[in-house]
Amino acid sequence: MLVGKIPMESPVRFWKVLAQRDFGLFWVSLLVSAVGDQISNVTIAWQVYEITNSPFQLGLIGLFRALPLIVFSLTGGLLADRWDRRRLLMVTQSLAMILAALLGVLTQTGHVQVWHIYTITFFAGAVNTFDLPARTAMIPNLVPREQLTTAFALNVTLRQTATLVGPFLGGITLAVVGFSWAYYINSLSFVGVIVCLMFMRIRDGRGASKKESAFQSIREGFSFVWGNSMIMGLLVMDTCVNFFGAYKAMMPVFARDLLGVGPGGLGMLLGAPAVGALVGSGVVMGLGNPRGKGRLIVFVTLIYTIGLILFALSRSFTFSLIVAFSLGALDAVGETLRMTVIQLAVPDHLRGRVQSLVYVFVFGGPLIGQAQVGALASYLGAPGAIILGGLVGSGIVGLMAKRVSQLRQIEA
Repeated sequence: MLVGKIPMESPVRFWKVLAQRDFGLFWVSLLVSAVGDQISNVTIAWQVYEITNSPFQLGLIGLFRALPLIVFSLTGGLLADRWDRRRLLMVTQSLAMILAALLGVLTQTGHVQVWHIYTITFFAGAVNTFDLPARTAMIPNLVPREQLTTAFALNVTLRQTATLVGPFLGGITLAVVGFSWAYYINSLSFVGVIVCLMFMRIRDGRGASKKESAFQSIREGFSFVWGNSMIMGLLVMDTCVNFFGAYKAMMPVFARDLLGVGPGGLGMLLGAPAVGALVGSGVVMGLGNPRGKGRLIVFVTLIYTIGLILFALSRSFTFSLIVAFSLGALDAVGETLRMTVIQLAVPDHLRGRVQSLVYVFVFGGPLIGQAQVGALASYLGAPGAIILGGLVGSGIVGLMAKRVSQLRQIEA
């Protein structure tokens, strides 16, 4: 089959893809912007906890990030197919820059309140739901067709690198220059993307016009996912484990109150899973195309839930870093295998719509889970909430194992 032969045609030479003028500039500018976003995320979490001393209000940050994702995600994908994508990105990047600067001004003038942070977080999330589909859809306009696979791989690497570097820099930035300048740095990080978009030479900046009913198109994707018990099993297992075990939302609690390592330690705790994710991705690439993916997904996810419990029980900063690293690696292995399996199970003409639904499940569930974990932590404490999440997650893995085992039919 043609699909099966594409990765074998030639080795991945990422430097040739980055040598493409427009893609290379776009990739570098997006990397800088993504690092700025991560600095802002660390700053928001630490500032909310400093103001409120409330794990519940800390967890609400995830809820305000999840709501726009759930509400606008599918609309963002449709808009990316109808508008000039470069102009759409210039609008979204400009709005994101203004929102980051606004947080800096409110903080510097001493007027910032928690509801300001929640509101700006919501609108920034809404902007992002229109930004991500447009930038992904524009990549085929920036590189030759034969380089698309490598270009998309570099896109994933960008996210992982920013998640690794950003929290470390965020912790250092907070310790050195404080809250307001951390937001200003994030605001400035968008300038490079906007300038890059202004001077890019794109073969075709507009997606294909879609005449069919958006409602009918989305409903078809829903029907397919709902009717496929294997895909539903994967999504339910992944979403529930991350919903009940959203440990990253409680990182400021562990860093300040339980481990006593301050903003710098917070950055390390948030960066450790990203290092693990890079290693986990490398492990999956080394495995190639392993058999028994269903059993492997169940095993990896079960170990992940055990890791959550170990992290919650730890009072050693070193051991917490090791466990956080392991959680990132396990999550990357599980995510890669799940995404591969879903792509194999979905017909080509449904992949876009199914992926948009997967995006809501996989990213929306954990963000809402941050609010759930924050609420539980108000009663049980942060460690108690994470331990309970690990136990519930283990039970859900057991319940979904039979559905996931149907992967044998695909592999056959």
